[in-house]
Amino acid sequence: MDRERTHEYSPYDDTETCPHMERCEHTDKTAYKEEMAAEIAVPVSGLNRSSRSREESARATRSAGKAAGWTGLIIAIMSWFVWPVLLGISAAFIGFVAFRQGSRGLGIWSITLGLIAATSYLVLIPLYYALT
Repeated sequence: MDRERTHEYSPYDDTETCPHMERCEHTDKTAYKEEMAAEIAVPVSGLNRSSRSREESARATRSAGKAAGWTGLIIAIMSWFVWPVLLGISAAFIGFVAFRQGSRGLGIWSITLGLIAATSYLVLIPLYYALT
């Protein structure tokens, strides 16, 4: 594109790639000074951000562990009254997930109560029918 340059060349001149810029005389052509590499560059406080994101990730995992632990405990208690095998094994699995996510106490209680409900049903019901 051959054109006369009446103004001083600016590295921010976008008229060759954006033809609509020449038609707009009222547009300040030096106003477009975006830095595109800033989106890709490593932030200056990169170490603080990574440790902060690790802390946030650990906090979210602990929170999810507590939620899984309470859910497992509720299902384990329900397994003592309704569907002991299905709910007991489910409570043990959810308790294991809670244990792995950092909620150790709730996880152990869920696993223990769920497995006790499931095994007692599987042992006591055949004994009941054998003795009657």
